[in-house]
Amino acid sequence: MKKKLLGWILVSLICLPIMADDISGVILKNGKPKKGIVVWLKGADFTVETDKTGRFKFFNVSPEDTLQVTVSMRLDVKFAVGDMKDITVNLGKNSCELDDGSFKREIAYNRVMISSNSADGVTHEMIMRSGMKTVTDILRNFMSGVIITTDNAGNSKIMIRGISSINSSTEPLVVINGAEYNGGDFDNLMPVETIATIKVNKDGSGWGVRGANGVIEITTLKGGDDI
Repeated sequence: MKKKLLGWILVSLICLPIMADDISGVILKNGKPKKGIVVWLKGADFTVETDKTGRFKFFNVSPEDTLQVTVSMRLDVKFAVGDMKDITVNLGKNSCELDDGSFKREIAYNRVMISSNSADGVTHEMIMRSGMKTVTDILRNFMSGVIITTDNAGNSKIMIRGISSINSSTEPLVVINGAEYNGGDFDNLMPVETIATIKVNKDGSGWGVRGANGVIEITTLKGGDDI
């Protein structure tokens, strides 16, 4: 009877769900708090930035989750949450020191390719790790040959370098989930965390005269759903 009871307890413990918890931390650089560092809970559709004291916090985090710290546009560092609750990440030149209060370890940086010239274009992960909040910021920083100007009213105009327009307009066609975008507030059209990919089709192939100025194709995480 005791063996059966012990076996039932062990099975129950194994089958218990892994409880989520909060994790907080501080990002330092050369021992000083670093403001504005992007931290991404991989798989989540949002990022946080460190405040002026270098601190950040995530809620309801699983031990299996991974935190990613964007050191620069080309460097980041990743580590599993595990049982850590409050951490200190001290950024160095080629690696960082991670301290959770019980032990310290050195973690080397990952070098990240930020070129958008591949068939994948700008991916969801590239967007999330960058911490950029607008579509025009993403195009400006990731897309070579895309020119963005802003007028005094704050309105953005997009042009693809090398395109000779046969129309009065020089702006490219914007296509979202396969449907043409008909204007409006481009940056507030969608939260950037819902974007799966952004690609630039410079020759506008497949769109005829409408794509004469090039085509910017955006696909959201919902696939073919309309925005």
